[in-house]
Amino acid sequence: MTDLRDLLDLATDRVEATGGAAAALSSARRRRTARRSLAATATVVVLVAGVALVGRIGGDQTVEPAPAPTSTPTTVPVAPAIARSAIQPVWDPRGAEGLPVVELGVPRVMESLTPGTVTRPVAVLDDGARAVLVSADGYSEELALPDGLGKARTVTISPDGRRLVAAGESGFFWRELDGEWREVDGVPGEAQLTWVPDSSGVVARGWPRAVRVDLEGGTVEELSYLKGASHIAFGPDGRIIGTDPEMVVEWLDDQELGRYRKGSLEGLILPAVGDDAIAFTRANLVLGNQPADRDGMVVVDRETLDTRAYLPVPDDHDYYAHAEELRPLTWLSDDVLAFTVLPLDAPKEYLLTWNVETGELSRVSCWLSSETAVFATDLLGPS
Repeated sequence: MTDLRDLLDLATDRVEATGGAAAALSSARRRRTARRSLAATATVVVLVAGVALVGRIGGDQTVEPAPAPTSTPTTVPVAPAIARSAIQPVWDPRGAEGLPVVELGVPRVMESLTPGTVTRPVAVLDDGARAVLVSADGYSEELALPDGLGKARTVTISPDGRRLVAAGESGFFWRELDGEWREVDGVPGEAQLTWVPDSSGVVARGWPRAVRVDLEGGTVEELSYLKGASHIAFGPDGRIIGTDPEMVVEWLDDQELGRYRKGSLEGLILPAVGDDAIAFTRANLVLGNQPADRDGMVVVDRETLDTRAYLPVPDDHDYYAHAEELRPLTWLSDDVLAFTVLPLDAPKEYLLTWNVETGELSRVSCWLSSETAVFATDLLGPS
């Protein structure tokens, strides 16, 4: 079975859209390629031998001896279907500009920042030619980057806002805010980067390797168990939630703790993990007329994968899920999720919040669609 993105690429590559839809789909494909840093992701079915694993995500970490060859194999549980009561009204992201505003310590409009000195950045903006640090009070300062990173570079800020990483063709580099760039050898330069919760390092995943980089120590640890994961995210407890084409899997260090088959939850990507819940971008893979037969964002219980809330969006040729333009970012509380979205045909991308219990949506910030924004997620909160 191919990776979710490959399935959707194949489907949309055969769609002959016209007019604005064609332009949007073409633009989405270009943005999708740039955002993934040209790193191919291996689609590998994870095979675990010798142990029978607990089926609960977030459950007991203990493992039991594998059954004798003559025994029936352990059955992997299937995630429950989305209950109708969890489905919220269809929301069109093209209405993001009209949402009520909430303050989270980020400039409301990042397309009109004032040049100045930034000592405590809350975000980094990068348009591929120029990267800037952004402060909560609306100032921006250009960020000098290592040479030779290339067009597919990644520039990111740590959750606590104190460290920066830049990776690309010329290598992998990091620095403290007030320090100099340091290179770490043995790291895939063009890779998907995921910060560890305490900002001490990152996981870099680029074909065909996945590694964990301890920034201060300069050590690089191979993480072979993540090679088959399409997307990963850390929970506050340090556990990793990952997705592959068929499964949602949880690990602690190199120990698999449990897994679920996605079942009718279908295409789950881009997890954001809280204490008790996981948010995913969901690609609907089965055409039909049921309320859940749309792309959107879904929030599930971390242990059982029961759906807490589902926010469907217009399909628009699978634009939001296929091009990864609808992205859960971080949990602000047990019920409030921060996420980003680039509405179809819009000149600006948005940082928004969603109260998954009430369905309330709010606008936090916006920036030009030609830029990539990365936030110091630990610093997001009321000013």
